[in-house]
Amino acid sequence: MDGDEQVGVLVIRVTTWWWREGPFWRRRWGNPRELPEWALSCVAPTQQLPNFDDGIISADELDEELADWSEGIFRLRGQQFSLAWLGEEEADAAHQEHGWTID
Repeated sequence: MDGDEQVGVLVIRVTTWWWREGPFWRRRWGNPRELPEWALSCVAPTQQLPNFDDGIISADELDEELADWSEGIFRLRGQQFSLAWLGEEEADAAHQEHGWTID
């Protein structure tokens, strides 16, 4: 939200990321880490944001980002937006409307 105007729908999911280790003839996957992955779809015309954007929150930024989210804040491209968390039914409807799937 930009003030009182809804500018987008933000989807956040946790994904497990793995490090590939070892020489090419003996690769192995280790050191799993769960990090949030986000996707933002704009629902109102705005010059501040593209129609779609996505990203991964790094481990170094995770604590600060979680604190922002708990306060209802999302920062992107130098802008600060307020978050309004959806209930379960609203979230399911948004997933269907935008074609998002949960693995």
